[in-house]
Amino acid sequence: MNNTITLPQAIFKKLEKISAETRLTPQSIIKQAIADRIEYEEWKLEQIDAGLAELKAGKGIPNDEFWAKIGAVKNARKKAA
Repeated sequence: MNNTITLPQAIFKKLEKISAETRLTPQSIIKQAIADRIEYEEWKLEQIDAGLAELKAGKGIPNDEFWAKIGAVKNARKKAA
């Protein structure tokens, strides 16, 4: 299946430069970039679903406890710096 996409000129120029420097075809660079992004988005959605499932199972912490932990980490970092 062949599809066509339109790239902004600035991105196309960067793609051409990378292609010339790496000896990879622009098509192979684009295919890999799209595959990597899709894999990342799938992973991200799985992580979101897992987090929501944990919350539904009661494994979350109250909001005020969360912010207290964040504050403690910030204070520890300030003291260490």
